[in-house]
Amino acid sequence: MHRLEVLHQDEHLVVVDKPAGVLVVSAPGRKEPTLVDRVSQQLGERVQAVHRLDEETTGAIVLARTDAGRSGMEGLFRAHAVAREYLALTSAAPSPPAGRIESHLLEDASGVVRVVARGGQRAVTDYETVCRRERCTLVRCRLETGRRNQIRAHLAALGCPLAGDRKYGFRARAGERFPRVMLHSWQLRFVHPVTGVEVSVRVEPSEAELRVP
Repeated sequence: MHRLEVLHQDEHLVVVDKPAGVLVVSAPGRKEPTLVDRVSQQLGERVQAVHRLDEETTGAIVLARTDAGRSGMEGLFRAHAVAREYLALTSAAPSPPAGRIESHLLEDASGVVRVVARGGQRAVTDYETVCRRERCTLVRCRLETGRRNQIRAHLAALGCPLAGDRKYGFRARAGERFPRVMLHSWQLRFVHPVTGVEVSVRVEPSEAELRVP
């Protein structure tokens, strides 16, 4: 098991580059090491999750090394005070090519998060098209809220599910192969909740399809 890349580290927080196929925290029926387990082992101390990325999503994620770091970061996320940018490879071009998706999301009995007319949780995603990648499109997304599967559900509702995301309606054409749901946590920016210093990290995706030209 290879070492995770550390993007930022201080007394209270650590930001790492999450690989695909790793749960952030444990889930029922799953026994493999989580991201929290792996970072804890790597640092030689127990860290705590303060937000989540989906199992197949890669990129920058913050974990807390102290209780002050955990409570402070949770407060920033509740206040929408963390700037989060993602790169998404969509299976079709969004229309319009840039905009704001504001809706309410609700998880159904099958575990799929859907846009609903009533109930659910408010979710806001700003997006803009970066470039075409053959039949797919590279899209930059900025989260105002951070609901479960938010980008995946919002782009699917727009008619352009993420490449590789069968759960949200992606259907591969002949010869297409995507190893995972093509979503990457690209940039994180926030004012450190304990020290007051601005923290800004960027991590480039490993897949060429997700890189900004």
